[in-house]
Amino acid sequence: MTMKRKIIIIASIILLIGVGVAIVLSQNNKIKNNPNNQATKSKPAAKPKQVVEAFGIVKAREYKDINLDFPAQIVSVPVKDGQNVSLGEILIHLNTNDFQAMIKSKENELNSARFELQKLSKSLRDAEESYEKAKRQLADKKLLYSQGIISEQEVEDFEDLVKERERAVTDIKLGISSASGVSGIEVQVERVAVLEYDLKRMKAKLNQSFLKGNTIISDFPNAVVYDINCAAGYSVGTGERQEKLLSIMDLNSLYVTADVSEEFIRDVKLGATAVIIPVSDPDRKYHGKVIRIADMAVKKDGETTIEVEISIENIDSFLKPNFNVDVEIAK
Repeated sequence: MTMKRKIIIIASIILLIGVGVAIVLSQNNKIKNNPNNQATKSKPAAKPKQVVEAFGIVKAREYKDINLDFPAQIVSVPVKDGQNVSLGEILIHLNTNDFQAMIKSKENELNSARFELQKLSKSLRDAEESYEKAKRQLADKKLLYSQGIISEQEVEDFEDLVKERERAVTDIKLGISSASGVSGIEVQVERVAVLEYDLKRMKAKLNQSFLKGNTIISDFPNAVVYDINCAAGYSVGTGERQEKLLSIMDLNSLYVTADVSEEFIRDVKLGATAVIIPVSDPDRKYHGKVIRIADMAVKKDGETTIEVEISIENIDSFLKPNFNVDVEIAK
């Protein structure tokens, strides 16, 4: 074999090896760039979420409207709408002199009625004793008449006396004596009872938890004042319809109401743990539990939802009533 032929053969072999390597590299590139290759197909599917997500609002369970059902004047209102107040803090200064005078007048009326009742009670005891004595004397008279010692007329006269004593007892118990103009004892007993009830009811109006002397105070340890509806100089409690002076909300009773879509409500259980995330600060996390699931669905904005109540275990001063929150309820 000539040298020239050897060179041609060696060159052909080298060319074939180069073509083979190029084909292999080309196939590898196709596999890498193909989105449907086996490696992609073998990727595990994403795990389903382990929580039910919902949107909620912070609310307070304990609140009260403050109004007065007795006459008073507003002296000053040292708080503002939305102000945080503590236990015993003054919300309104009052002038209750008119009502105090009404109570004093009722006490005097009751004392007078009690004194009158005491007099009637003594008169009744005296009349009953006199009646019982007359009845005993009548029995003696009848015995003497049977023995022929006294006449029948004496007996009849004494019977009239007994009847008169009996009427005296009845008049004191039930009627009005034309001579004295005094009410019967049963009427007076009822009058005393009514006056005692009225006085007790009047004093109870001054013994409410939010009243302390001439002031209205907060009876919640951590609260917020809202809907103030009065000012210095107002007269209140004088009409038949009582108007609200203000409202106060207990900030220690906050909870969340969340609307859960009907397709996810089957995964929500009473007692399930929940994470509460304020929209105003997503870095904050509050924890709670599902404490109530409504027994009725509501359709709102084209979506059917069920209201769920969630407790808040780590309440702090940042969380406010009516805050919007995102809720994650564990399945």
